[in-house]
This record gives sequence, structure tokens and C-alpha cells, in this order.
Amino acid sequence: MKRAIRAVAIAAGLTVAACGSTPKPEAAPRQPPRTLTVGIKFDQPGLSVRGTDGTPHGFDVDTAVYIADKLGVTPDHITWREARSEQREDLLNSGTVDFIVASYSITAARQQLVSFAGPYLMAGQDLLVRQSERAIDQPEDLDGRTVCTAEGSTSADKIRRSFAHNVQLSTRDTYAQCVSDLIAGTVDAVTTDDVILAGYAHEHPGVLRVVGHRFTRERYGVGVHKGDLDLQSRITSAIRLMIDDGSWRRALDTDLAASGYKPAAPPVVFNAPDKLVAPGDPTTLDPELVNAAKAVAATSNARDWEGFRSLVCPETADAIDDIVLQYTPQFDKSLGAEIKNAGYTNTVTGVTQNDPNSATFAFHETFTNVPEKYRSYFKDIDYTATMVRRDGAWKLCALAADFVEP
Repeated sequence: MKRAIRAVAIAAGLTVAACGSTPKPEAAPRQPPRTLTVGIKFDQPGLSVRGTDGTPHGFDVDTAVYIADKLGVTPDHITWREARSEQREDLLNSGTVDFIVASYSITAARQQLVSFAGPYLMAGQDLLVRQSERAIDQPEDLDGRTVCTAEGSTSADKIRRSFAHNVQLSTRDTYAQCVSDLIAGTVDAVTTDDVILAGYAHEHPGVLRVVGHRFTRERYGVGVHKGDLDLQSRITSAIRLMIDDGSWRRALDTDLAASGYKPAAPPVVFNAPDKLVAPGDPTTLDPELVNAAKAVAATSNARDWEGFRSLVCPETADAIDDIVLQYTPQFDKSLGAEIKNAGYTNTVTGVTQNDPNSATFAFHETFTNVPEKYRSYFKDIDYTATMVRRDGAWKLCALAADFVEP
């Protein structure tokens, strides 16, 4: 790195007294540029693939570059490290990488080992089969068949546990190897998240197809070293900004649209795991605030959307609608008739009043009549709501959510 050097006259025997002036102090050394080591996959079309020149590209890569920029690091100072599914926790906890953006689903088990920022994308488990295959349209059809997934992934176990007890499991180091086995006919299907499978189907047009029956919800988070709350918070803030300023949608269109992948709405972003709102002292809470919090839950439980919307701040009503619709069974278009009897109940779990005009409350959403095999799709949710008093009335002005993992 070039350094700017201030010229200073240093003739032999010259002293400060002789020249009659004080030499200017030498400029402070310029700090070396910040660097980051980021873990990604190298073989997931649309998400992260290493090009012939060694440069990776894809939605996960663009997300990592955006985050790095907000952390003050330019792309040319990022070192990319392959992070296979079974390696991710070790890479983070050994300090080999600073963070990981690698189709890394947030789960309760993984939260015991690492911390997550995000999520930055919502995906769902699906199946990839040969184009000519007509007997596999849902995971139940895999009984007696062989399904492949990557080492370290829980996808195939989910099928055996919930859908097809007699499925035969095959694991490979990478999904690309599973895809090669599928094309060769040595396995009947490949299973992982639909966004990954769409990329492989796009690479092999007329040969492979995605079944199109999403049966889980997967929240892709950015993995950081366990307990690094500062980095977790800064990355989550960057993801929120990426969604808000349009960069998220532009990257999605650039990297994933060609594969035909149709993503869910931008995910609700939080610091996982969120801290729940503790119950406030009932004797100090504004009774009207308590009633307003209960009314939010009650109108939602009654599916009284007009009443619910009357309790919401107008400028954030559309954003809150997006969250509510995304997680309400009656509005789900993926599973359709299979969940027509599913319902939910919201219960207020805590209210905290910050000052006379602002407050926070939490409510827990429990899903009912959900077929057991879809419990990974409809996980219970803890919501955190921000309330503001306007013209004497309490209004719901923001809503955040965190899934409660089974």
C-alpha cells in the first residue's frame, strides 16, 4: 500500500537551532484497510457459485458484499472461504471466518452453537426430480425411494421423520454431487431448500424440475461467533437497510429471477434470538395501553381485519399487513387445502411502558389444527409490538417476529 510521506529537510549537521524553525511532525501512518473472511458455498447456482476466475457470485454473495460495505470493508478486501454445511459451526467458533452467508437456516439446535443475524431470505424445503419423473409430487411419494442431501443437512431426516418413513437416505459432500447422482439415476430425488434446487433445475433445463411443494419454512440467517452480539446487531441493521433501500430486491432479480424461483416477501428481520418483553408492573401501566394491546390480539384472533387495522398507525399499516398475511394459514398459498382447518390464537405475554406516549408489548401466536408433518412450516411465533399514543389513543406502529423453534 502506498503511503503519503511528508518531505523533511535533513541536511547533514542541520539542527533546529541552525535553521531557526521547528520541523513539521511526520504524518500519522495510514491505517491498513480492514479485511473480512466470509464463509459461503461454492456450488449453489443463484446463491453462491465460484466462477472460472475464482470470483464468487450469487444472492448470498451480494448479501455478504452489502453487509461488508456497511461494516467498512470493500469487496477487494474480502477473503472468501468455502463453508460446507457440516463445517459451518467449526469455522465460526474457531475464528476461521468472521461470518457466514451460506443458505444457513436458523434452527433452535444451531442457536445453541452460533449466533444469527437476520434472517435475510425465507425459503422452504422442496424436491428436485428428473423431468420425466411423474410419480413424485410430494414428500410422501418417496416411500421406498432414495433421496440425496448434503452432509450436515437435516433435510432428508425431516422427510423420513414426518412424511415417508421408509425413504432411503443418501448423503454427499455437496448438493452438486447429489444432482450428478440424480441425473445418473442412482437416486430418485434431491432435497433441500427450493431456492437452491431452482438454481440446479435452471442449470439443467429439460432434465430436472422442482416439484413445487414447499413443506417447511427456512429462515436464512448470517452466522456469527456464538455470543458476538455487537456483530450480530450490526449485520442485522445492514440487512434491514438492504431490504429498505431496494438493494435486496435488485439482487434477488439479478441472481434468482432467471431460475424461476418465486420468493416469499422480504422476511421479518430481527436479532435472533430476540429477547421477550418482560411484563410491566400492572400498577404503573396505563390501563388504556393494556386494553389496546389486548384489542390487537383479540381482533386478530377474531379475524376482524377492519378492527385490527383501526388500531394500526396509517403510515405502517401496509408493512404490518405484510407480516400478518405472511404468517396466517388462511392466506397461505403454498399448502392450500392441506391446512384449510388450521387456525391460531394470539395471547399477550408482556407489556412495558417506556413513557406516557410509547410502549412495547409482546404476544405469542400458537397454531392449531396443523397436521404434525407441517409443524416445521407453522412454528409458533413471538411477536414484539411497538405502541405509540396519538391524540389520546394507543396505536400499533411496528411489529417484529421471531419463530419459536420446535
